[in-house]
Amino acid sequence: MEPDDPPPKTYGFKEREFKRDNARPSEAVPLPTAKEMAIMAGPVTPSPKGATGPKAGDPNDVYNALLKNRAIEQAHGLDQIEIRQIKRRRMRDYCIIMVPSEVLLGTITYLGRGNPIVFVCGLAGMVMLGITITWIMWQLMDRY
Repeated sequence: MEPDDPPPKTYGFKEREFKRDNARPSEAVPLPTAKEMAIMAGPVTPSPKGATGPKAGDPNDVYNALLKNRAIEQAHGLDQIEIRQIKRRRMRDYCIIMVPSEVLLGTITYLGRGNPIVFVCGLAGMVMLGITITWIMWQLMDRY
């Protein structure tokens, strides 16, 4: 180390002074217990029976609001459910994808039967494509 280098700095945390927000004047005053706090809160007043039902004349009554919504729904015919047959296009799409792909790979496999590499790759492609497309169409995809 050269003599003209300054001494290395040392970093650290300084002492903090915290101000207590809820400081008590003296530590001699004990905190009230749970029982004393319950007594200070006052007597228990049970709620009247039927407190959960609809109240007459309440503008924020949920039951009346739901009944109004239901009446409007019925007036506009929105509560009618139409049951209709859903066309199943999954099998059609599966065949559209699978048949040309398998025919193409089958042709490559047939024409390349003299070369073992082309034959094995074409055959493996047919198997992998068949398994993959089947798994995607019937396991991963939702009904449509």
